[in-house]
Amino acid sequence: MVSAGPSSGGSRRTAAGRQGGVAEPAASSPGRDALAAPGVGDQVDVALSRELEGLAHRAWPPLRERHVGGWVLRASAGSSRRGNSVWARGDVSDLTVALDEVRGFYAAAGLRPTIQITPVSVPAGIHQALDAAGFDDTGPTDVCTADLADLAERLDTAALAETIMFDGIADTWLDVAGRVLSTFADQRTGTLKVLANLTVAAKYAMCVADGVPVAVGRGVLDGDWLGVYSMATVPGARGRGAARAVLAGLVTWAADAGASRAYLQVEQTSAAARRLYGALGFRPVYRYSYRRHHHPVGGPDVSPR
Repeated sequence: MVSAGPSSGGSRRTAAGRQGGVAEPAASSPGRDALAAPGVGDQVDVALSRELEGLAHRAWPPLRERHVGGWVLRASAGSSRRGNSVWARGDVSDLTVALDEVRGFYAAAGLRPTIQITPVSVPAGIHQALDAAGFDDTGPTDVCTADLADLAERLDTAALAETIMFDGIADTWLDVAGRVLSTFADQRTGTLKVLANLTVAAKYAMCVADGVPVAVGRGVLDGDWLGVYSMATVPGARGRGAARAVLAGLVTWAADAGASRAYLQVEQTSAAARRLYGALGFRPVYRYSYRRHHHPVGGPDVSPR
């Protein structure tokens, strides 16, 4: 369990790594988005896609869930779209009835009915049913993976930056995250409750430049996987290697703990993040999006995750 608050202790490590620039992946080319993943209707690695969805579910456990057939209806006080959406991981006996259950569940929670859609969502007719039922699309997110040893080699952390590692959420970490991520600002209360329910190991990294905290990230360790979450850099420090320093701290922690692979989620609109992760060797596995009912129920809109 991760404890939130100022009592979380931190350990410091000075960023150090290979000299020189970040190596360009062989598969990249000018103008090409190296992280564009297969979407609905495209072929994907089904087993890996399902494994990664399970990892993400444990990395962001809902505060409340209800099972309708093979679907998991998740509610987390409006904190993140994942935590407040349906995980359509299995089949349902009657799709129309299941959608009615979804509407009722989220209406009772004061949230807009939302379903997460991936290439492995079931049943097969869910996409057409959501179109007919008036569920809009909030835009795609790509799930990408990388070899941890390759990441360590590619990371250039030679810039003058210091990374502090916390076992729990320190106030300074939370302050930086809250300046960039709505999950740690408008939805902070629900987010802290979600993170307090973690059953996997977690670490919180913070980059300090010239004595000022400028970037943060969260890592979760699940088997041999490092999950990279909550990466945020304050606007004035972007483009100066702070995100690399945070990622290097998380990679070192996970490798020392025996992990060999990493995954993360990056929205299609996050151009700078996509360039960074593509250059570091992350490669796409599948694409997901959230389908929301177009009639709000008076509850809060929720942030991406």
